[in-house]
Amino acid sequence: MPVRELPGDRTELVVPRHAYGFPGVGFGGYAAGLLARGFADGASVKVSFRRPVPLGSPLTVRAGARGGQELADGDGALVTARVYEDLVPTPPRVPSWDRALRAEKEHPLSESPFATRDCFGCGMGREPGRGLRQNLALLGEESLVAAAWTPDPALGQGGSTLPAEHLWGALDCPGGWACRLFGDAPPNTVTAYLATTVLRPVVLGEDHVSFGWSVSHSGRKHMAGSAVATREGELCAYAKALWLSPSAGEPAAA
Repeated sequence: MPVRELPGDRTELVVPRHAYGFPGVGFGGYAAGLLARGFADGASVKVSFRRPVPLGSPLTVRAGARGGQELADGDGALVTARVYEDLVPTPPRVPSWDRALRAEKEHPLSESPFATRDCFGCGMGREPGRGLRQNLALLGEESLVAAAWTPDPALGQGGSTLPAEHLWGALDCPGGWACRLFGDAPPNTVTAYLATTVLRPVVLGEDHVSFGWSVSHSGRKHMAGSAVATREGELCAYAKALWLSPSAGEPAAA
């Protein structure tokens, strides 16, 4: 991801063209993680999406309201981020690695008619290092979706742990699938905001479980939770998200 420092505590960056879920639109979790880099470790951060994030174009990270940050283009803010003062609820339970692995064989969501093979978060058609490749599956009795997931070392950009944009990206698709399966959300439902607490780094090449669950839904609004844990069940990060079902004719936004 190319980054260039600008005058006035601003940074210019480009969201790479392969970082998308819906075609031509920047992947929501990836964009959220880019802004989350600017906050202190341990802080819960809420990222809200205002407009679709373009791919392959220079964007500016700048100061926002209330000590926050914005990702902007020439027309204004695309994504905003701030410290989240409300409580991000912890997961109700962490599915085991063996249970997630078994679900991948029994109920893989990659075989769903709504699956997209080239989604940055859950597309299994992606080459290693060019997507997160979370092979999510249905855990019906637990009302969860989950993946037995080993993040590829190529995602580390030379480091040993998962960068923020990839960690936040890993929290995106599990919540979206939970909204669809347990909250009757249509396939074109998009992320409106993502609020995340990071507890520990995700170590590349080690086994993890990523998972999501539905919290509530009313009309166009769908609340979901998601998390990433180690194979031993220790939480690395968890999030809550608001997903919105677009009005008729409204394009996908994140």
